[in-house]
Amino acid sequence: MINKRLIAFLSIVSLLVFLPLIPASAAAKAGAKCTKVGIKSIVGNKTLTCVKYGQFSAWKKGMVITKPTPTPVVLWQETQFKILDQFKKLQPKAIQELNFVLSPNADKTIAKKLQDSYQEPITYLSNLFVNPAKVTFLVMNENDKEWWLTKFRELSSNQPSDWWGGSHCQPSPRVHCGYGSSPNPDGTFHFGQLLGSEIVWTNFDYTIAYHESIHVYQLGLMGNRMSELPVWFAEGQASYLGPTFSHNYQNSKDQREGPLRGLKNSFPETSSYKVSDWVSWLKRIDSDSDFTNKNGLGYSVGELIMESLYNSNDYTKIHDWMVVIKSGKNYKDAFKEVFGQDYDIWIETIVAPYIDSQI
Repeated sequence: MINKRLIAFLSIVSLLVFLPLIPASAAAKAGAKCTKVGIKSIVGNKTLTCVKYGQFSAWKKGMVITKPTPTPVVLWQETQFKILDQFKKLQPKAIQELNFVLSPNADKTIAKKLQDSYQEPITYLSNLFVNPAKVTFLVMNENDKEWWLTKFRELSSNQPSDWWGGSHCQPSPRVHCGYGSSPNPDGTFHFGQLLGSEIVWTNFDYTIAYHESIHVYQLGLMGNRMSELPVWFAEGQASYLGPTFSHNYQNSKDQREGPLRGLKNSFPETSSYKVSDWVSWLKRIDSDSDFTNKNGLGYSVGELIMESLYNSNDYTKIHDWMVVIKSGKNYKDAFKEVFGQDYDIWIETIVAPYIDSQI
């Protein structure tokens, strides 16, 4: 639905385009004579219009120029692009090292595209955190289970040995998915990438890699404290920040709408939720990991929670929240320390109304 304020604003803009404007220096104050009915003059933050009063014309009292209140979608994209612009102005002191290990069956051309897709966001995120150890990526296709098992053991990975075929990342000829192992006590971990033998690289594959790059940052920073984040956090942040970097390949608005469509299809009742319903739902999403993970709610609701947080705070504060959790505090106490708000009150008064406005 088109925002009525936006329509009104665009109508004003159209008038300004077709009616002549004169420089502010030549404009008199309201009530003074003007030369041609219909002309406009911008003085400060007001627009004065020349109108006819009986036998003469004069400047009518100025109307304050107001910008339309951005719709949540517009605000969300503006925030994303602002974050990206801020990153582009930074130069990391060191860049996270990535070590790509290809199976004999891996397509080297596609693997190179994959590696390049990770490098851009990882370079930006190196301004926030650099893992002292290289992050090893195992790149393989659906026929490489034995190769994966060998490398998995060499890396002393914490990834469950029954991961192959037993996770959301199912081996198949057209598969493209990533996964991170549980961090070792020293903070090291590996990342797996399945690229099916029949995969054809498209722009959407860039968005997958950019999403997964956020998990690389999360695992490196948080280590074995990753499990202390809110249930929705990992996928929510990856679903928010990933499109920040990958919008050149797929419109970030389109990337956002996919998970929300999935949410509405899986839970059609949410379309009629009131704010109080969202409060109850968010409390469950926050505490019930089985419910949240089984239904992929980190990707949809988690993204909206992160969206609300990034809209109102500099991206460095979200990073600081993670750092305080890593230091040993639970996420609610850490939230209070970093943002100066009670976490539960924030969920009820900020997040729930925001999500209600989006669904």
